[in-house]
Amino acid sequence: MEHGQALPKVTADPHHDPGDFVAEEQRIKKAQPNYIGVFLVLGVLTAIEIAISVLFPHREGVAVLGTVPILLFLTVAKAMLVILYYMHLKFDNRIYSFFFGAGILAFALPFVISMIFLMAPPALHGSLAGEGGEPSSGEPRPTPNPNAGPPVTFRLDGTEFSFTPADLAANSGQVVRIELKNVGSVEHTFVMPNKTKAEDAQPWVTHDGKQVAKAGAAATGRGNFVAPSPGEYVFYCDVPGHAQSGMFGTIVIK
Repeated sequence: MEHGQALPKVTADPHHDPGDFVAEEQRIKKAQPNYIGVFLVLGVLTAIEIAISVLFPHREGVAVLGTVPILLFLTVAKAMLVILYYMHLKFDNRIYSFFFGAGILAFALPFVISMIFLMAPPALHGSLAGEGGEPSSGEPRPTPNPNAGPPVTFRLDGTEFSFTPADLAANSGQVVRIELKNVGSVEHTFVMPNKTKAEDAQPWVTHDGKQVAKAGAAATGRGNFVAPSPGEYVFYCDVPGHAQSGMFGTIVIK
């Protein structure tokens, strides 16, 4: 370069090299993005997510219908704001927007299919889980009883060392939901035995039973099971020493 020759000017043509950072910087300055406003919007969206999680908690391990797609939408909205403004995609060369949009479209179809399977299908639930939402373990289940009736919920208080109420009743084949509220100072459980009282009057000795619910001190545990064949059964707490101290009750299956 000859002495005194002027240096070439750097242009900010957005249609030239997409890696032209000088052009990108000038486009951002010209747009004057409101970063504080974007930050406030992100804060509001986050507050909405927290409010939904608090006001509509999971019930028995299942999300309340509608909360999942709403939370996913809010998550995508926040991600788009960050990408558009803080990562400058909105002000960058359009070739980057093309590749980003193509990637979003590539994931759109499997996302929609996943949402359909997530939100809809009782049929899918039934094929992967037994009645009451319990995973199928291959164990034989009671013959369906046309008179079983709808699911029944029992709310029990557990303390040292008793259940209240201690006498329950259900129909064979009926879905029984247990809500165990621990009003004591140590952990308690609700165990449903596999054999009737006539076959095993003290199932906590033989450890014959399935734990349905467990609750720590001042907490509530939930679970469910399908009522077995008719008979009288002894439910109990399987924490060592609790059933021996009187923490058991009777459930009559009709």
